[in-house]
Amino acid sequence: MLCILTLFLLTSPAQAQPTTADGWTVAGWQALRAGAAEEASADFAQALRLNGAHPLALLGAGSAANARGRADEARLHLTRALREQPSLTAASLLLGEILYRGADLDGAIGVYEQALARAPGDARLTARLESWKREAEVHSGFSNRIANHFTILFDGPPDQPMAARVSDMVEAVYWQVGAALGAYPKDILTVVLYSKEQFRDVTQSPSWAGGLYDGRIRVPVAGRIDEKELRRVLTHELTHAVVYSLAPRGVPQWLNEGLAILMERGGVPPPAATDPAGPALAQLEGSFAKLSPDEARVAYATSAAAAQALIDRAGPMVIFNLLTNLGNGMKFEEAFGRAAMMPYSEFKQTWR
Repeated sequence: MLCILTLFLLTSPAQAQPTTADGWTVAGWQALRAGAAEEASADFAQALRLNGAHPLALLGAGSAANARGRADEARLHLTRALREQPSLTAASLLLGEILYRGADLDGAIGVYEQALARAPGDARLTARLESWKREAEVHSGFSNRIANHFTILFDGPPDQPMAARVSDMVEAVYWQVGAALGAYPKDILTVVLYSKEQFRDVTQSPSWAGGLYDGRIRVPVAGRIDEKELRRVLTHELTHAVVYSLAPRGVPQWLNEGLAILMERGGVPPPAATDPAGPALAQLEGSFAKLSPDEARVAYATSAAAAQALIDRAGPMVIFNLLTNLGNGMKFEEAFGRAAMMPYSEFKQTWR
């Protein structure tokens, strides 16, 4: 049935009034591919009312919940999907990533190991599993310190003074960033302090990256800490965590990085960021990871200037409203238009 249904999902037109679990599942996947996560969730719920053990409906419900930032709900649906069909690799892939982003590294590894046993040679599972096992090996000798809103992992003895200083610093940054953006991360965050070599090995990030947020805040530190630089990096990465808590999907990179730069600089964009010869926003909507150091410098400066221009034009609440709209399942163009009271296409052409 599943092979036939998969083909049906890819080829059939939308059904106005599905009457079966298969029909509602088709409608749900069509809505999800169109970016309508709320509609997709409703369709998958209808499918599951008719057949609570439908693997593709459970996978779809988990995917839609994940797109809406509801990780707990997504985990529940995906776990049930794998219970019904253990070989459903798509469910394993997504469940592992959700567990990993939720700081459950051991759980993510376990899910992928079970999936790989049923799909030996799957390149996606193999590459990610190797990366996670390297990370687990690095973390195996780390100590941890518990703060009010963070768990801090670090290499060294538990009573290391550095951990206490970082704990105090990251708590102060938490209140600063949260107050400025009007929101706080929903869960306890993990902050991992690496050597520079460990950071590159675990994250595989470009040479110019000073930190990373991927569900955890990862920061390279070496020897004596430059507290000013560390606070800057923590502010930048915590901004990404707040953005993710409001809008897990659909945030263009220029907005995400632009906000982080503004927060670390106290709202002052870098000089010369509005150079008319600089990159267009359409070029800055995807990842910056493959940029050269010079290209990255220009991309970050342009992003910060564009984020500041948006705030200047539409007011300080525009960021919270825009991210909330995205978190509610709107596409970016609609979310932007409602929050900024102008079309995104117009802003891209005139923001400089």
